[in-house]
Amino acid sequence: MGRREVLLASGSVQRKAILEELGISYKSVAMDVDEVTLESPSDTVRENARLKLLAALPQAQDGQAVMAADTIIWINGQVLGKPGTPEQAQVYLRMLSGNTIEAYSGLAVAMKGAGKGYLCAERAVISIKPLDDSEVEWYIGTQEPIIRAGAIGISHYGEVFVTRIEGSYSCIAGLPKVALMAILSRSRPLAETVLPVPPPPGTIGSEIRIDEFDV
Repeated sequence: MGRREVLLASGSVQRKAILEELGISYKSVAMDVDEVTLESPSDTVRENARLKLLAALPQAQDGQAVMAADTIIWINGQVLGKPGTPEQAQVYLRMLSGNTIEAYSGLAVAMKGAGKGYLCAERAVISIKPLDDSEVEWYIGTQEPIIRAGAIGISHYGEVFVTRIEGSYSCIAGLPKVALMAILSRSRPLAETVLPVPPPPGTIGSEIRIDEFDV
């Protein structure tokens, strides 16, 4: 089985960029699903990634890989999604200022016709510098925080406020590479369909819990 274009169930610029970094060919289809908030942030992103994949699967061709992801920012027991407005972005940035936050990204991958998919999540910890009024005003003026989970985009202007990261950069950006390689190490046919390099060994991401689900 040779390489085929992946169906990416997302319109995210950051997720597209990560696939391009890995040399993975893809077609992007943004999916609008009713996202859920579960008891834990890890379960939340895993379930939302699964829902997005299931919504995109009917658009895939037999033998085509489908990939979906979900990312949230978690602070003090609260989920921060995309603020949507400058006013809400300001509220979020005040919460982030001088704090340590967590980013969770869930990833779901399946091959159309295989009957099962793979699901996992990755976590990263981000420290944010104290932000003064001028920094908050400037950042909101870039429009970036309005459309980013937690009002912070570390792959662009928001990186200037980050003082430390524990975990993978790609997890925060929205498509965790370690989680992806861990999933692909479980299925050689899936890996050979997706990757331009040999399938990864099972030692990569061995600490990540991977679940299977019916598709």
